Amino acid sequence: MKRFRFSLQSVSTLRSLRELQARESLAAAIRVCEQTELALAEVRARRDLLEDLVRSGRAFTLRAAEHVAFLESLGSVRSDETAALKAVADARIVRDRRLDEYYAAARAMKVIDKLEVRARAAHRIAADREAQIALDERAGSAAARASHRYLS
Repeated sequence: MKRFRFSLQSVSTLRSLRELQARESLAAAIRVCEQTELALAEVRARRDLLEDLVRSGRAFTLRAAEHVAFLESLGSVRSDETAALKAVADARIVRDRRLDEYYAAARAMKVIDKLEVRARAAHRIAADREAQIALDERAGSAAARASHRYLS
């Protein structure tokens, strides 16, 4: 019996590479998403600090210039927060898209794997059948020799 050779091996190799690339791009997208979320958390912490300073500044006397500077800083931080929120939303969209691509690549790979399992099973059945035929022929020829000796 010939050795097993999967006829779709090249397709399997290509799909495996695509799955690997999809997994790597998903990991990169997850890292970017986490980094943007950390940046957003930092901006929010700065905003909270400035809001606390403005609130606490009302308890004691602040000069007008200091109050204006705090409010301008707060406005700047709020615009940074808006930009960070947009970056997080965009990163999540990219992450979700990469996740869908990875799932599609994994499903395509699973199809090829199932086809290979079926092909291996069919090859094993054919090999077992050939082995059984060979055993039957040996047993038949041995029985024929034995009966030929018995009759002689």
